[in-house]
Amino acid sequence: MHSVRWLSVAQASKVLGQLVSVVVLSRLLPPSAYGVMALAGVVLTFASLLRDMGTGAAIIQRKSLTPTLADTVFWLNVGLGVGLGLVLAAAAYPISVFFREPELFPVMLLMSLGFPLGATTAVHQAWMERHARFRELAILDVFTQVGGLCLSVACALAGWGVYSFVVPTLFTIGVNSTWLWFKSGFKPGRTWSREEFRSLWGFSGSLTAFNFINYFARNADSMIIGRVLGAGPLGQYGMAYKLMLFPVQHMSWVVGRALLPRLSGIQDDLAAVRDVYFKVLGGISLLSMPIMVGLWSLRVPFVDVVLGPKWAIVAPLLGWLAPVGIMQSLMSTIGSTLTSQGRTAALFYLGIFNTATVLVGFFAGAQFGVVGVAAGYFVANLLNFLVTIVCMGRWLQATPGPLWRQMKAPVVSSLAMGLALWGADLALAHTALPAKVQLGMLIALGAAVYLSVLGLVFGQSPKVLLNTLKGKA
Repeated sequence: MHSVRWLSVAQASKVLGQLVSVVVLSRLLPPSAYGVMALAGVVLTFASLLRDMGTGAAIIQRKSLTPTLADTVFWLNVGLGVGLGLVLAAAAYPISVFFREPELFPVMLLMSLGFPLGATTAVHQAWMERHARFRELAILDVFTQVGGLCLSVACALAGWGVYSFVVPTLFTIGVNSTWLWFKSGFKPGRTWSREEFRSLWGFSGSLTAFNFINYFARNADSMIIGRVLGAGPLGQYGMAYKLMLFPVQHMSWVVGRALLPRLSGIQDDLAAVRDVYFKVLGGISLLSMPIMVGLWSLRVPFVDVVLGPKWAIVAPLLGWLAPVGIMQSLMSTIGSTLTSQGRTAALFYLGIFNTATVLVGFFAGAQFGVVGVAAGYFVANLLNFLVTIVCMGRWLQATPGPLWRQMKAPVVSSLAMGLALWGADLALAHTALPAKVQLGMLIALGAAVYLSVLGLVFGQSPKVLLNTLKGKA
């Protein structure tokens, strides 16, 4: 089975596991538990950027990889991981005071343990990805996902609260690190090369700088809501954001890991890169657009049936965040595309603009509460999306025509689905059918309308994305 399919299998298991987790844990845990973990995630995500410094992507992107370079990257990551673990442990209490959340202190202490362990195998994973050993990585991902989900539910049933998220995370890091160390085939030596380290910096330095900028764009909302409104509202916002992010995060993970090696192999042929890039955008739209349009159309019954009444505010939040999911899924390819061209500096400058726009949107929206933050995020992403598309067109020397030809089918099919769901929802509102039955009927109708228009009118299917990444289209 091709690497893309194995990546898709791994991500499908993650999506399924996280959806089950949302349905089960949202009824066992209060929004405040999600809020505390979201606050911890703000800090831990920042530290994760430092742990890798873009060196994993450098290993994959290099045309030739020497043992000296691999060893240098390994020892760099080990040093960063140990250092970050110590810094996070020392900063746990001050951070909990800043966010006015005492429970954040022990959570961060425990989570800091994962950094030294995870850093020791960052090169091992990049090594396997470079050699397209995605089948083994997919099996590992499925195992840790299932094990982590079982642990999470067990902890929630035992009344462990926020630690229902902490324990599975440490379990996953431990199992991943142990398996990668013994099965990857990479054996680090004791070599450290100052010259190799310097050669990394031009590539990894700009990539890391972009990741830092992107981090603030992704996490400023959690910082603002957590500091101003508290863990409860942050947990509710985080739930809406998680539902929006499910297809974006997992699709970009699959596409990013498969697209970077694919584009790196044709990096000297701009026409080929441009062709693959547009086809991937069209393929992503075939999957992300109907999901987000469907989520937007059914946000009220979905939240009522799946999450329950204590999460009611998630519905208006999804009204703003679901369209953001479409835009972010399309922009998720930018990093891999520009990285494959060695244009990490351009990626950095684009990240500066995007982050500045998002921060303005967050601060403006925060004046109107948690829904205002979501609205500001939507406006900022709309502007960023338009600017990004224009910039990518110039960098790839492309015109709008080829892009629209790839996007036309999912756009029209998704709009047709949205109109059908709107009419059907109005009709079912006057019936006595149970809410669960109505939601199931609407989901089935939406899928049928979308696939019918896509296949009968345009003769397309979501397999376009898979074939493009495999190099068959």
